[in-house]
Amino acid sequence: MDDKVAANPEYYKDIAASGRVHVPSVYCITIASNTDNLLDIISCNEMIFKHYKRNKLNVIGLASSKKNAVAIAIAIVLSVYKKTGSYDVRKIVGCDI
Repeated sequence: MDDKVAANPEYYKDIAASGRVHVPSVYCITIASNTDNLLDIISCNEMIFKHYKRNKLNVIGLASSKKNAVAIAIAIVLSVYKKTGSYDVRKIVGCDI
């Protein structure tokens, strides 16, 4: 989480899970839906679409802006690399898809 989300995580989790459009948006960092990629960054406003409601998302981070979401995604990937020597984020978070 970024600092803004960490100050009130329940509020931001509720926004992300609400299924409604919010301004400003909250960004979710998820395990990528495409197995060739590592992570996806999705605005919670996109989650109103049926595609996201039908498919299970493994949210591993929340951010209050896209810039912060990118920084968190980078930190997650670097952390996995430092711990394992590989970029296998799915294995570390227990999401072998």
